[in-house]
This record gives sequence, structure tokens and C-alpha cells, in this order.
Amino acid sequence: MRAAVLDAELSVREWDDPEPGRGEVLVALTRAGICGSDVHFVIDGTARTAFRPIVLGHEPAGRVERLGPGTDGPAPGTRVAIVPLVSCMTCDRCRAGRTVLCRRGECLGAERHGCWAERIAVPVRNLVVLPDTVSDELGAVATDSVATAYHALRVRGGVVAGARVAIWGAGGLGLAAVGIARALGAETIIAVDPREDARSRALDTGATQALATEGALERIVAEGGVDVAVELVGTPSTIELAVRSLDGGGRAVAVGIGAGRVTASHLMSFVTRERALVGSYGSEPQEVAEVIALLGEGRLVLPHAVGDVIALDDVAEGVRRVADGRTGGGRIVVDLTA
Repeated sequence: MRAAVLDAELSVREWDDPEPGRGEVLVALTRAGICGSDVHFVIDGTARTAFRPIVLGHEPAGRVERLGPGTDGPAPGTRVAIVPLVSCMTCDRCRAGRTVLCRRGECLGAERHGCWAERIAVPVRNLVVLPDTVSDELGAVATDSVATAYHALRVRGGVVAGARVAIWGAGGLGLAAVGIARALGAETIIAVDPREDARSRALDTGATQALATEGALERIVAEGGVDVAVELVGTPSTIELAVRSLDGGGRAVAVGIGAGRVTASHLMSFVTRERALVGSYGSEPQEVAEVIALLGEGRLVLPHAVGDVIALDDVAEGVRRVADGRTGGGRIVVDLTA
């Protein structure tokens, strides 16, 4: 089969077909997203894979091709999305239902071979069946960027109907967060981003306000602050803005990953107003299934989730486009059938 493999550089080459073991499924892949973390692996080196050469990619969708020996699962031909983290299911965290914190977890394209390929073998428990109303492109993107925002808002942020929410950063994750906040029934959804086109897309997705970064904090505070602030940029300055935008008892959720050190606010206001700052990473398999169900039912609408669809041969250029911010506002998705 053909696959995009990272060694000294990223290149598309012939690669051995995977063989599903017991409890695993062979999936013929159709679509896969390009994530910002792939930029770290390929271009800037701020994150490293566990080994090289490695097949990259961790946002997959496809069709079941064959079940491994003694494996029960969806019939061949079934359309599926694949949860990107393969957890051990035996450590204390997995037994407690926190598989995203698995002590021996392996993420596709980082600790085990990923999905920028024609086929992949994964545990059957990592499959989520796609309804007819969810495209392969959207199903692929839902496994990571959408589910990550869902975990941040619903689980770590505790967003409920009537909540006031500020979303700092309206890129791909931010737009997913706007749509999820709307699906969860938030009353106020404020998207903050310096780019006018990003703010426009946020309004399209359901934001009640879209503010330029400069002056946003003062306006949010003047209007009473928010219950939940989600930070998706990954800079210390934006995390501080998110914390300072909270009303009393509010919770800031840090999702963006960067090289800086976390800062919050003056200790007096942080303590006396009972503000909280928590991290949020990835999502649980059940949350991926919940996101796909919301998309399938039309309760979660993300008009800008998917951008350009490119061929596997163009994946290196796709990574460079993500690094340069030339995504056109949606996730660049790789067509693995072209």
C-alpha cells in the first residue's frame, strides 16, 4: 500500500499492508485530517514521534475491510471513524474511565503507525460507526478537532444550557467549540480572534458575538464576564486573558499547546473570586461517539469544519499550508482513495 511516512523527511512511499490481530479490524481508509500537531512532527520539531520511520496521521475515517481472528465487530463495508488514542484498558486510569490519560496509551501517528495510508489495523473498540448523514470528511475531523473541543467544553468546562462562554481563538478548534457551545445550549457565545475572516466564520457557526482580540477583555468584563472561557491559542498571554474574562466562580479551560509557561492572574482575584484554570487534552471514545451522533442528528452544525480535500501525494504541501495558516478556514483533509 501507499503511505505518508516520516523519516528524515515526510514522503509518500510503498509500505507493508498491516495485518489485524485478535480484537482488531483492518480498515480501508478514505479520509484523514491534517492537524497542527503534525506540523510539530514534520516542520518545527517541538513534538517528536516515538520512533521513525512512522506513518503519520491521527484523524481517520474509512470502511471496514476485514475483521481479525476471533473478532466481533461491524460488517465489512461499514463506514467508520477511528478514535485516535489506543488505550491499554488495564491501567488504573483506564479502569477509572479516563482512557485519555492512559499510562500506556498510543496515539496514531505518534506512538504507533497512523492513518495517512491506504489501510490501518486498530482495535475494534476504537471504531465509531458513521451515520449516513455524516460524510467521511466530517467523520475524520470529528475524531480529533471536534471531539477535543467537546471534551473541553462539556467535560472540563462543564458548559450547560444558559451558560456564558468565551472562546479565545477561532481557528479550526475554535469554530468547533462555537458550534458545540451552541449545541449545549449556551446563551452567550463570544468568539475572540484577531482575524476578521475567522470572526466572520465564528458568527456563521453560531457565535453571538465575535470580537477582535484587542479590547475584547475589557468588553467582556464590562458585560459581566463569562462562566467558561476556553483558550485554544496556546500562549501564556491568551491564557491570562481567558482567566481574567471569568465571572466569579468561572472556569478557564486551556486546550492550546505552546512552548510558554502557564500564567493566570493576580492571586488575590484568582482566589477571592474562586476562579479555576484546568487543562484539557483529547477526548474519550464515548465523547467521539457523542459528537458523531450530534452531527448525524443535525444538532451540531459546523459549516466550516472541512476545508480543502487534497490527494495523498500532496500531504507534505498540506502540512506546510497548515503551518502557514493557509487552510482556508477549515481542516485540510487527505483523500486516501485518490
